[in-house]
Amino acid sequence: MEDIFGALFLGLTTILTIKVLTWTFVGILAGMFFGLIPGLSGLTGMGLLLPFAIGQPPEVAFSFLLGMYAVTTQTDAIPAVLLGIPGTSAAQATYLDGYPMAKRGEAGRALSASYFASIVGTIVFSAIFLVLLPIIRPIINSFGSPEFFMLAMMGLVMSASLVGPNIPRGLMVAAAGLLISCIGVAGSTGDHRYTLGTYYLEDGMPIVPVALGLFAVPEVMELMIRRSSIAHSFSAEGGAMAGLRDTIRHGWLVVRCSIIGGVCGVVPGLGGSAAEWLGYSHAVQSARDKSQFGKGDIRGVLSAEAATTAQKPGAIIPTVALGIPGNASMAVMLGVFLIVGLRPGSAMLNEQLPLTFQMLWTVILANIVVAILCLVLQRYIVKICQVRASIIAPLIIAFMAIGATFASNSFGDLVAFGVFGALGIFMKAYDWPRVPLLIGMVLGELAEPNFFIAVQVYGISWLWQRPIVLSTLVVMLAFLLVMLLRRARERAQTLEGDADA
Repeated sequence: MEDIFGALFLGLTTILTIKVLTWTFVGILAGMFFGLIPGLSGLTGMGLLLPFAIGQPPEVAFSFLLGMYAVTTQTDAIPAVLLGIPGTSAAQATYLDGYPMAKRGEAGRALSASYFASIVGTIVFSAIFLVLLPIIRPIINSFGSPEFFMLAMMGLVMSASLVGPNIPRGLMVAAAGLLISCIGVAGSTGDHRYTLGTYYLEDGMPIVPVALGLFAVPEVMELMIRRSSIAHSFSAEGGAMAGLRDTIRHGWLVVRCSIIGGVCGVVPGLGGSAAEWLGYSHAVQSARDKSQFGKGDIRGVLSAEAATTAQKPGAIIPTVALGIPGNASMAVMLGVFLIVGLRPGSAMLNEQLPLTFQMLWTVILANIVVAILCLVLQRYIVKICQVRASIIAPLIIAFMAIGATFASNSFGDLVAFGVFGALGIFMKAYDWPRVPLLIGMVLGELAEPNFFIAVQVYGISWLWQRPIVLSTLVVMLAFLLVMLLRRARERAQTLEGDADA
């Protein structure tokens, strides 16, 4: 335990250095912007800021990106409460009770409660991670190449859950991402694969233009189509102390929903939307008086915000310990790990443990800082929501085009950005999932070398001779079976409804 507390202290001292703290604050301000603008999200921000993080030392890059990532769910509560426009799908449950409160003049109370609940959610699950770490470390230290390969495969299969019951599409897109990860010179054999005779592709497909094209371009193009302001003005003054009192009075509910949200973060594929709705559902189910939910009950705001914020430190756990992204933003973060030369697993829980704790400290610090900033400045911050989308969108496109070239300073980056931008627009328009493609790309970088080493060292016998491999395979097959059965049941219900109609 001494080494854990030593690493915890070292991670804190690292984040408090001038350079790291400065970049963290820049990330926080960027995250506030991406949370405030409806249609943008932490994932869009992660892709857009990724070029600026690459080339920085790991402790700076992670603090910068996590500072942005941690606060988007806090500030996207502002348009949800004040304007009735959930900025992301993870703010929809907050909107149910927050917007009715705003309409009856309690906007400040609702927003303040959401800030304080977010702080509690982050701290609670970060503390749980600290308690679980002594249990997790020996398990991860026993993993070898076969186990990490199977975990990568399970991450690919679980990425299909990001598209609901349509598992064939999710698996096809994840497989396409796996193929894209094979572009370049094979590290194990030296063969040139899918390079099309170009030098640009010999080092593989860079993740920066892919992430920007797939996720940022479709959202920004949608903003460009709008010709009016995003929303009208709304008062957000007052209620800070009332929100704090609500958080204290319903503290046990906030803690329970924080645990629910953190577990949603640990399970790959669930993410903020599932966390928020599960937290909100728990608040409704556990309440004696359910009559005010959906009409402006502060418990609805507290439960939703605590759950969705707690899933963010929860998502760090599978990413650093297993190499399986806890959500789409963590898939981008996993790509940063590989770019700066870090491998998830035992190294992140042993030699790089201070860096792991620094990531947790960043999330905690970012949530506290943004809560203070929002309390002080929310009457001014909300004005960003009233800027015409046609003004904001072209500026973001220009920054994205510049950022895409940071991958390798090549014209090929712009070509890749354009190609994947068009692909992202197509996939969004025809309801094809984009997240599994990125997860497939990132996990392919982990799966291939581990598979090659496993076969070279153990032959093929590792498939049935290693208990963790067998257990992972059983879990993966069970997950597939459950998803397929759910899809079949929903189809049957749809057909039955059509027949009744």
